[in-house]
Formats: sequence, C-alpha cells, structure tokens
Amino acid sequence: YTFTGDCNAMPIIPLKMVQTSLTYGMSPLSGVGFALFGNYLALVKGEVEEGYRYVKIALSLMKRMPSIAHDSEIMYYSTHTKLCVEPMQSAIEHYAIAHTAAMASGAVRFAFGCSFVYDNCSFWAGKKLGLVVNSIKETMKQMIFYKNLVMLALLRPICRLSLRLTGQSDVHQRDDLTNIFGETYKEGEGISSKLPLVMLTECFAKFSEGLIFREVDKARDSIQQYLSIQSLTTVNMSISGGFFRIFYAGLASFYVGRELDDGVLITRGTECKDWIEKLVVSASTWNFQNKAYLLQAEEQFCERNFD
Repeated sequence: YTFTGDCNAMPIIPLKMVQTSLTYGMSPLSGVGFALFGNYLALVKGEVEEGYRYVKIALSLMKRMPSIAHDSEIMYYSTHTKLCVEPMQSAIEHYAIAHTAAMASGAVRFAFGCSFVYDNCSFWAGKKLGLVVNSIKETMKQMIFYKNLVMLALLRPICRLSLRLTGQSDVHQRDDLTNIFGETYKEGEGISSKLPLVMLTECFAKFSEGLIFREVDKARDSIQQYLSIQSLTTVNMSISGGFFRIFYAGLASFYVGRELDDGVLITRGTECKDWIEKLVVSASTWNFQNKAYLLQAEEQFCERNFD
C-alpha cells in the first residue's frame, strides 16, 4: 500500500506496466500501472494535470475490463490523485467503494488500507466528528480481529485526536494483542520505533493536536521530531492526502515559530505555504485556495503585518 524507498525508483515498475500494456495489449491489471504512474506524476513530480490524465485512463480501462481481483486496487490508487483535483469531501468516498470491492475479492489486508485512508482523510477533510469516530472504532475492531497491528498503530493517533476533540476519553490500549505469528504484544509496542511511517503519523497527529489546543511545547517537539524523519514538503503516494500534512505543518510551524521566535520554523511554514500555492494553480482552486489564504495570513501575522 505504500512506497518507502527512493522516490526516483517509484515510476520504474508502473512505467514498465504501461509500456508493456501499450505494446502487447491491455489487461485487467493494466489500470493499476496507469494509476500508479499517474500518482507519481501528480504527487511526486507535481504534474497534477498530466497525472490526472493517466488516472482517468486507468478508471476507463477498469470500466471496459472489470476484474474482481484488481478493481479495488485501481480505485484505491486513482483516488490518491483525485483528492487533489476533485472536491475532496466527495472524492474520499471512492476509498469506501474500493474497500467494498476489496472485501468482495477477499483482499482483506488491502481493504484495511482503504479503510485507514478513508478514516484518515475523512477526519482532515472535515466530516462530522461523530461519524468519523464511529468509523475509526469499527475499523480498529476489524484490524484487531484480523491481527493487522501495523494499520492499527497507524490509525490510533487520529483516533486519539478525534476523541479529544469530541470530549471523549481515549480508547484503552490493550496488552493482549497477538500478531499473525501468535506473538503477544501490548498495543503499539515496538512498532513506532521500527516503522518510519508510523512515527511520522504519530508526530503529525501530535503537532496538529498542539496547534488545535494551543500547546506550544507539544507542537514544537513533534515538529522537530517530524523534521528529523522527513522533510515537511516531501509528498508522495506513500502518504495519501499528503497535502493535509503540508497544510497543517505550515500552520503549526508558523504558530510555534511566532510563539518562540524561531526563524527556522517560520521558514518551514513559508515552504509549506509555497507548496500549497502551487496546488492552487496546478490542481484545484476549490480544494486549496482557502488553505493558501490561511497560510498567507499566518505568514503576515508572523511578520507583524496587520494591514
């Protein structure tokens, strides 16, 4: 579901799939290659319009050559780019459709990937918190039942933040979870230190929480840890909806930088603002114009420009 290697290596296999399909003819799996290559163009290279064109080709192939085995993959990967171009509140519903298709094909682990991204993006896209919390809890129950502890660790930070925003107590961490090998773990034990993606997710949730509740120390520590793992402005298809991270990282950087007079973080905030401004032009005014305005206002606030 993710890519954690060198970004320059990301297009090799999808491009080979596209080239093979164009040479020898299309198959039900061809749409996966087109969708993945479209994601690379849109989310890594910043060529959103060109990437979206490949995604539409992938979806068109899926309609012409439907396949229970591959339709969920095509919908899942295609939605990564659709989030940037189409209204995100409606685009995220395609993850739910992909989840249903994955369950129908028996791809349970892939279905969990769809559920995780759907719940995560639903939260950041501003869906009703009550619905988001209920969906997250149901997803976590399924992950525990099927012993998918990695996805559980990825979803827990968002669950914790959602519950705090709704005034509810955190879900009790279990100490009797077993993985597929029958080994017993305490929930989250050892996973964060082994997987950078889980660490990034935890840091992101924490500095967002610090921003929302104006806890400057938590926001500062979490951003610094985040930056030690990955650049704020690095977005690729391994993190669906990565622009949410850039947007909130920009807000948090401006906030902490202003409160602590930290020029480095203010500079980071400016980098995030520039990235979102590019998406206004290359992707969707509907999705990103308001975010760009808010980051521009924060930047002016840091410069003490109140006009």
